[in-house]
Amino acid sequence: MGILVSGLSFSQCTITGKSILKVQDEETYSISPEIGQCKDCHLWSNYGKNATIIGDNKLSSIKLKANEVGRQLISISALTSQGMVQCSKTIEILDGKNYEDAINGASTDVKQNTNTSKNCDVEVTDFKQGKFGEGIVNFFPNVSNSEYRYGWTVTYSDGSVMKSADKTPQFPYTKEKGISVVKLQIFSKNCIKDLSRSYEPIFWEHF
Repeated sequence: MGILVSGLSFSQCTITGKSILKVQDEETYSISPEIGQCKDCHLWSNYGKNATIIGDNKLSSIKLKANEVGRQLISISALTSQGMVQCSKTIEILDGKNYEDAINGASTDVKQNTNTSKNCDVEVTDFKQGKFGEGIVNFFPNVSNSEYRYGWTVTYSDGSVMKSADKTPQFPYTKEKGISVVKLQIFSKNCIKDLSRSYEPIFWEHF
């Protein structure tokens, strides 16, 4: 029974804080929920040479300083009323354009279907995203034409799918369940054009 409890406890622990840092950034990471039996019943571990723990590694929170580009793994063990729990988090440390791309944009540019006829009269060549509200993203094409019809399909990181026929649809998202791919079909009287864009999970953590 003790093994089962230990396994359950492991899955109930997460580390809060950014999963992408810029070189020289400092970020605070904490165990969630705070389930330690006492203030100093924790032990943080740091795997890799790309970041440094600042402060007491026995508390529920630490500050991490990004030193150089690379991938860093941090973990925390905490003594709770149910025994020891442990969780870990991978952090990507980037710099320059790589960091800006990860924070501000999608992982790839919009892709157009190469099978679309050269004579296709659909003028839409791109679409953008905007924050409609907390946890809601709004997509919209770069050209406005009331004669077009639209078909949007978004695929989430867990494989689930949502669709909309609105010109400027809204879709929910969370940091844990971001959108992986957005596909747009634009229908005119003469043809259909397909556009798509893929996103990295990091994008939604900072959107």
